[in-house]
Amino acid sequence: MAIDIPALLQKHSLKVTQQRLALLGYLVTHETHPTAEMIHAELPAISLATIYNTLDKLVEVGLVVIIEGTADGKRHYDFYGEPHYHIINTKTQEIFDANNFDVQPLLQAGREATGLDITDYHIELYGVDPKDAE
Repeated sequence: MAIDIPALLQKHSLKVTQQRLALLGYLVTHETHPTAEMIHAELPAISLATIYNTLDKLVEVGLVVIIEGTADGKRHYDFYGEPHYHIINTKTQEIFDANNFDVQPLLQAGREATGLDITDYHIELYGVDPKDAE
């Protein structure tokens, strides 16, 4: 299914700019979990400062999530059109998208522990290939 990026930006009360279209379009079509520097290498016409500022705005409205905790110490970014979680191989730093378990029990436990209505989530799991663990 194609994503209407201009409509998505407008839905989140963001002005539709060429930089936002290019950056969000890149994240929608690439599942590489890039850093800002990696995006800049692919979109060199957009300054690195603009990329950071645009990413911050997209994170603020919930269209993009930050993935931290990788050994490179850098923030990686991912389009968050559908809630999913990430699994990070701590040896290779590869980041995988996943959504193959029901998070409802976890969300329910959060509601019961806090009394809050859980409106969103961001889950990161860490592991290593058993063949590499030795």
